[in-house]
Amino acid sequence: MKTFAVLALAVILAPAALAQQPEKFHLHLDPAVTEVHYTLKDTLHTVKGTFHLTAGDIVFNSSGDAHGQFTVDTGSGASGNDSRDGKMKREFLEVTSFPVATFAPQKVSGFSPAASSQKISVTGTMTVHGGSHPMTLEFTVAQEAALTTATTRFTIPYVEWGIKNPSIPFVKVEKEVTMDIVAKGTLSAEK
Repeated sequence: MKTFAVLALAVILAPAALAQQPEKFHLHLDPAVTEVHYTLKDTLHTVKGTFHLTAGDIVFNSSGDAHGQFTVDTGSGASGNDSRDGKMKREFLEVTSFPVATFAPQKVSGFSPAASSQKISVTGTMTVHGGSHPMTLEFTVAQEAALTTATTRFTIPYVEWGIKNPSIPFVKVEKEVTMDIVAKGTLSAEK
């Protein structure tokens, strides 16, 4: 869902130690090691699960203007309960009609290429369940050797955004889902 967008943005903003100030930065996320987690609470228990990032690239310049996209496969949602997951995909996420969720960054703020650890903001558009929504995600970014790691936590007001509420009598589900992203990849710079 929106989680993929956040992961993509986090990786893009990772610092790079450079002798001269580059003009452009390219962040490429590795879907094999990027983690997209969700948490949804109801009156009886807390459901935790994951989604898979399928692609994530962002290019931004020294003034913070950005373009690219992070894509999450909505059909990959898994909580460890096949029956619940099937219902989530079929009735709530409607993955046949909305197979992906994306985040398209437009602006990166607070990035310093010389910092090995920093906090940045990425503003863009999250597209989930057919609707596009402006979002600003706050990332903690760390650079270690060739690996850039960006982490973020944010909430998606899924009911407000048009996804059906799974509450049933005696089990009330929260109307927001919490997303935790650990995005990993490589950051390169060019003049």
